[in-house]
Amino acid sequence: MENYILQDNLRTCSFAPFDYTIDTETTHSMDPHSTEIFDSLARSNLNSAWGALTMEVLARLGIQTVVSSPGSRSTPLTVAAVRNPKLEALTLLDERSAGFFALGLAKRTQRPVALVCTSGSALANYMPAVVEASMSGTPLLLLTADRPPELQDCHSGQTIDQLKFYGSYVRHFHQMAVPEAGLFDYLRQTLVHAVARSCQQSAGPVHLNLPFRDPLAPESEGEPVCSAAELERAATVITRPTEAVVALSEFDSVSLERLMSHQRGLIVVGAENPPGGDEGFADAVTLLSHKLGWPVIADVLNPLRNHADENAALICAYDFFLRDAATADSLRPTAVLQIGNLPTSKVLRRWLGGLDASSFLLTRLADNTDPLHRVALPLYGDAHALAEALPHQQADRSWVEKWQTVEATTQHWLKTELDGMKGLFEGKVAWLLSQHAPIGASVFLANSMSVRYGEYCWAPGSRAVSIYCNRGANGIDGTLSTAMGVAHGGPPAILLTGDLAFLHDSNGLLAKGQMDGSLTVIVINNQGSGIFETLPVAAQSEVFESHFATPQSVDIGRLCQAHAVEHICIHDWDALKAMISDLPEGGLRVLELPTGRKADLLTLRGLQGY
Repeated sequence: MENYILQDNLRTCSFAPFDYTIDTETTHSMDPHSTEIFDSLARSNLNSAWGALTMEVLARLGIQTVVSSPGSRSTPLTVAAVRNPKLEALTLLDERSAGFFALGLAKRTQRPVALVCTSGSALANYMPAVVEASMSGTPLLLLTADRPPELQDCHSGQTIDQLKFYGSYVRHFHQMAVPEAGLFDYLRQTLVHAVARSCQQSAGPVHLNLPFRDPLAPESEGEPVCSAAELERAATVITRPTEAVVALSEFDSVSLERLMSHQRGLIVVGAENPPGGDEGFADAVTLLSHKLGWPVIADVLNPLRNHADENAALICAYDFFLRDAATADSLRPTAVLQIGNLPTSKVLRRWLGGLDASSFLLTRLADNTDPLHRVALPLYGDAHALAEALPHQQADRSWVEKWQTVEATTQHWLKTELDGMKGLFEGKVAWLLSQHAPIGASVFLANSMSVRYGEYCWAPGSRAVSIYCNRGANGIDGTLSTAMGVAHGGPPAILLTGDLAFLHDSNGLLAKGQMDGSLTVIVINNQGSGIFETLPVAAQSEVFESHFATPQSVDIGRLCQAHAVEHICIHDWDALKAMISDLPEGGLRVLELPTGRKADLLTLRGLQGY
């Protein structure tokens, strides 16, 4: 089998979600800057050489950004990242925020982002981001510095047990050897394996724990620990992608026949992985819809609603019309093809769970994606491959037309209701974003009510907006920092969030100087947690406000002022439309829109009872 050498200009392999260029039997030549750095660090100390080789190999493997937080034990890695001209080296004070910033950047680029932290509790602060990355299939590479073995279990300062710290939430863990001059090849191949594991089909976080002995900082004097030529040779990145490629989308003929035996089927698309604005994915689902003759229910957390022109069978108002028993009963399919995860809507989930229909689960991951536990046939592959594998069949047009009629009627009614609404209502913000966010912009929806209002009210269109959300673990952790990572180096971005999710991650404001991009944050300030108003616990008046709604009294304007962040309070719809239609070219700004929790709930209930 041939060896393949990965170059800086990388082309796509089927196992990797970021671009690789593979040239058979081609060597990688060092540029003058790298040669100079290697020569300098070879004459420094072993730790510096170890760090320099680490960062050079990661750069050659396609990693572009390293996000670190200040710390002593991680000095060899941080210094090497800063000195490597191929890498963007960012520093964020708070490891928790840094983890989510890297997560957001990796979500948008689908390229692993490296995280570097010192020993001790620092790596514990990555845990929420690691959980989200694991459950959402987002590639991250965690490089956690550690004390050497002789300083473990003896009350050495800033030392905890870091072995397999993230448990099953990482795709792979490796305890690195303490740096030695004869182990450079081992270091290289361990990094090659780690990056591959982070971005194969089941993409996710990978953890390397790196112990270092003193001295940690580069030294200007002393004998060389190795030659620059030795480091240059060790940095030759060789892999065998043909061994890593997993055969995709080999659908058996029986499964395809079963799928195509149904005239009255339904395609349900939830939060597809990878997220964002993949027009190709939207085209593939449209082709599936045309070939099968089935309508497509599209959650807001996939590209379909924002590439709607090509698919007249797109259904987005399902959470409203499926509440009507007669309508829901008349639309019962005989088969359901689920792509990715289920949409958020509880109404849709209850309806699907009560169907006597054949179920097919299409996923690229080896995960169980059906919380309803239906009798279902798994189809492992992607929408592109399935669409190509299916022949066209004669469709029952009356079936699709019935769905289209209900959808058009509901969308017209919703537009009339929201268009005539003068008072501030959180759901109308999502509706306006769907129509006024700039073409190609990124929109991040916070969890709790923001993503739900997005699902209810985001109108279909063709603005090619990319939608992001932390729907792996569905938490409000790191909301602002993740959105800042999405905005970093990308198109102008908008974050729609509640006040508690914003305040929960207010340390993200510290990263504004590191973010190279434009982020407009819309904070729905309803003085507490709106989602709990929708739950039965809201009736428990003696505990509800203090222990669930948890109203806060933070002056968001002053908080922004303390961080030198622009803050504007919005009191009418025209002002909001003007602000979201014309996004700034760079920087961070916060638009605060005050609403009432209970008033929002009454408005929502009125719409849902239409």
